[in-house]
Amino acid sequence: MFKLKTFIPPAAVLSLGLAWAPAHAQTWTSDIIDFTLVEGDLGALGDPEVVRDDTGVSLNFNPGPLTFDALSVGAGQADNGNGIGQVDTEIAGFTIRATVKPVIPDQTITDVSWSQNGVYQVTGDGSWVSAFSSLRIVDPETHQSIGDTQAETFSAFGADDGTNGGPWDLTASNSVAADAVEIELTIKDILAAYAPADGFAWIEKDFGSLRIDVSPGGAVAPIPVPASVWLLGSALSGLIMIGRRHLGTASA
Repeated sequence: MFKLKTFIPPAAVLSLGLAWAPAHAQTWTSDIIDFTLVEGDLGALGDPEVVRDDTGVSLNFNPGPLTFDALSVGAGQADNGNGIGQVDTEIAGFTIRATVKPVIPDQTITDVSWSQNGVYQVTGDGSWVSAFSSLRIVDPETHQSIGDTQAETFSAFGADDGTNGGPWDLTASNSVAADAVEIELTIKDILAAYAPADGFAWIEKDFGSLRIDVSPGGAVAPIPVPASVWLLGSALSGLIMIGRRHLGTASA
């Protein structure tokens, strides 16, 4: 897997502490999970849409076009081993707390994932683009890690004979082994682009999704049917029987 050789290598991001400004009080809720932004800034990701399905909840982010990108034009100078060229990096990170609501007995969090995708273009030998994500899950009380920190990287390279480009996507995921009803997860992303003097490199994020899966928990109790409904059903059955008897008598 390609390792970035910029002034902020992706591998170094795992060792960086959260140095962002305190988060504003942002919360999102569903019928089974509440989400709270603990630290960091969602920035250009914007406010997520809460999507609920049979196995869990997703926070889906839809950044506007070109709002979360790294473009290797006029951003600075860096030596990437191929000589001096232009380099851009976009770094984002945040911590979110996910809490299971006690609506279903024994329901717990089982899996967490952070997925993202977008588009890119690279032209010229020595040009490249890369996207990096890491996902760390901890117990909110002890701050001990739940599982290993997961990291994924996408990268693409330019060539002399044309432009390389298209969609990209990656997913960092982790299973929660303990019977967790509340977790804190930290996501760190890097988008980076590098181009020598005669090259061009550009990468953009268009979509991100934080996914929380839960165990089925206890069985959902059926909605009680009021006694009056049963009485109404009995009365209707009686009327139907009387109507059939009258029809039978009339035909005779």
